Amino acid sequence: MIGRLRAVLVALVVIALWAAASVLARTAHHERVERAALAMAAGTAAVGAGRGTEAVALLRDAVALDPQRPEYRLALGKALFVVGRLEEAEPYVYEVLRRTPVDGESNLVLARILARQGNQAEAESAYYRAIYGRWSTAAQPLRRQARLELIALYRSQGATARLRAALLELSNAFPGDRELQLQAGRDLLAAGFADDAARQLRLIDERFADPGRAPVLLARAEFARRHYVEAYEASGRALVRLAADPEAAAIHALSARVLSLDPDQPRLSPARRAARLRALLTDVHRRLGACGEADGPEAARLLATLTRWLARRGSDVEVGRSLLQAAATRWATTCPAASETDAAGRVLTDLATDLP
Repeated sequence: MIGRLRAVLVALVVIALWAAASVLARTAHHERVERAALAMAAGTAAVGAGRGTEAVALLRDAVALDPQRPEYRLALGKALFVVGRLEEAEPYVYEVLRRTPVDGESNLVLARILARQGNQAEAESAYYRAIYGRWSTAAQPLRRQARLELIALYRSQGATARLRAALLELSNAFPGDRELQLQAGRDLLAAGFADDAARQLRLIDERFADPGRAPVLLARAEFARRHYVEAYEASGRALVRLAADPEAAAIHALSARVLSLDPDQPRLSPARRAARLRALLTDVHRRLGACGEADGPEAARLLATLTRWLARRGSDVEVGRSLLQAAATRWATTCPAASETDAAGRVLTDLATDLP
């Protein structure tokens, strides 16, 4: 009986000690979790304040105290990236991605690391995983940022075809965001995709009650693709909204001047077409002489032919049109390029470009 009682007492003591140890362990764990959360908050604040080295130390403490929290590892990876310690940052980010490979922000941080390291192909893949990854509602602006950074990556590489595709994807992904739509149109135009830019900017002009600078940019795009009537109209709409806009005013005036010189405009009377031909032939004759194109037998023959045609008041218009195209081609290929504000030079360049 005494032995049994002793065994019961021993068991009770063991249970009490185990319970006490469990309480202590839970208390210690709770304290570590709290300390980790405080370190995480302090580290995040330090990053925001630009104290990168301090942030790294605090976030290392957070990871050490609570290693099961992937957001702490990601925060440490981001802080290491900020201070330029890319090789240290990479394993923390990969560890998060090992657990949640579709996490959008983790893929974005990895893409930034890879791009900074010069690994452009892997960075591109990581950006796409970020764009199509999983994001919380509050973090959606970062998904948009991933697209913008991918566009910047393509621009820095000179990858024009991929840049075009990414810009078109951007415009399709955010149809209600006027500023992003404008950026896509502006970037398409800057990259030389005037047709795409014009379509994009025309949609903005038609879709939004306040299209911002879309009409001005549309006028630029239409002028770039030699649609001078459309450029004139778009710049005119822009001036209705932005009366003092110098770019819109310049495009409006230049488009009007080009249209007033072009001998191929529809609905011109024969007399007006002939007058425009004569004015342009006089101008290109002067340009060829000014840039030294009187030298050489071929140039001399062309200038002589121009002189004879201009000397006859009843010269054949069709002959004059062929002569103008030949002279414009000679000027465009041998003389300095015309300035952007040179309306007659623009007409001559277009005539040279229109050769079959």
